[in-house]
Amino acid sequence: MSDSLLQTLTAEVRQMRHDLNLLIEKSPESVSPWIPPRELARLLGVSSQTITAYRNDGRFRSSSTRAIKRGQRTDWEYHRQDAIADVRGLV
Repeated sequence: MSDSLLQTLTAEVRQMRHDLNLLIEKSPESVSPWIPPRELARLLGVSSQTITAYRNDGRFRSSSTRAIKRGQRTDWEYHRQDAIADVRGLV
């Protein structure tokens, strides 16, 4: 198989995986992909303070985090899959 064909097929598989993940996320039966910092910290085996430091250092893509304004306070949520990939350097 040529390198060009392999690259094309790899790109198509990645796109299909991305599309499938979006479809699953938008399904009414699926659990929200957004999790609080303590849950992300638990999944990664680090502290919540480490997650905050990662966010402040710009380690997460903008699509991996969302801010929720609650009066004067801002709470953060993290996309379960994307935030883990950001921390592990998979993107």
